[in-house]
Amino acid sequence: MVTIREIAEYTGLSPSTVSIVLNGKAKSRNISEKTAKKIWDAARELGYTPNISARMLRNNNAKKYVAVFWANDYRAPLLFDFINGMQQAIEASEMDVEIVLRLFTPDQLYKSAQPDQLTMYSATVICTASKKDLEYLESTRFVTPIVLYNRYSSRYSNVLVDNEALGAKAAEIFISHGKKKAVVFTAYTNHYIYYEKRMSGFMNAFSNSGGTTTIINSPSNHYKTALETISEMESVFRNADCVLCLHDLLAISYINYIVKNKLVDIPSSQEIIGIGNRNSDIYDNLLIPLSVIEVPIEAMGYECMRIIMTLLEGDYTIYESKTVDFIYTPRLSCKL
Repeated sequence: MVTIREIAEYTGLSPSTVSIVLNGKAKSRNISEKTAKKIWDAARELGYTPNISARMLRNNNAKKYVAVFWANDYRAPLLFDFINGMQQAIEASEMDVEIVLRLFTPDQLYKSAQPDQLTMYSATVICTASKKDLEYLESTRFVTPIVLYNRYSSRYSNVLVDNEALGAKAAEIFISHGKKKAVVFTAYTNHYIYYEKRMSGFMNAFSNSGGTTTIINSPSNHYKTALETISEMESVFRNADCVLCLHDLLAISYINYIVKNKLVDIPSSQEIIGIGNRNSDIYDNLLIPLSVIEVPIEAMGYECMRIIMTLLEGDYTIYESKTVDFIYTPRLSCKL
């Protein structure tokens, strides 16, 4: 097993300098980027792994500990499907893997995912990262392997859906049904990169067909807040012939508002598409038909774990970017 002292001898630098860099503290200790790069290049060339990770990675019989970082916001309920997908990949393999859940606050991933903190795990899956969190990951060097969920990176392996194509798919459906006046109902903030891409994909495709789009932004996905936003913008919603809700919570809020206030006649005068992440039986029992473009979280969890196990079985510097297909389920009538 390669040691810090051996890397120091190889680079001609002191062991303390090598240790500082490999623990991700080069910037805070004013070590130049040139020196840090020299150390990281040497570490990769010599096959260095931290002691804890080395024991896990080199012993095929040892249990592997995979950390899953997930934001502690409204997306937390989606974690079950993701973990279930990961567990399916584990059960399909012969590898002994234990999943360790780590919650974090959006924009503050750096507080709980420092390079030295991640060395206690065999590998890490980063989920629901904000722009600021991604900037932190891209500017920091880690020894242990990392896979990103639904975020693209040229540096880290990742599993995602094509969010722009997802938005364009919704536009294509509306266009094929002769719709011309769309509302995109969103709760976009800087945290939610995928909202931005879905809006862009929808608006580009819809405008190219001669349609017009109005964006209505709720301050949050919370049910009460969404209802207040719909009430304030009721006239805009009423005049639209199609509505794309960028999250299923927004779609359910909108449908409940329609039912209570008899806003429009569905589906004859207005068509609704929601982007969802949950099992389809929820949508089948709504009072108004809701067509859904589903983000296959379970399948994405499976792919993230598959990549992790591939990395742990061989060269963990291998890069893979996997795009998982989204699923469109049309519903033009209700069961109720």
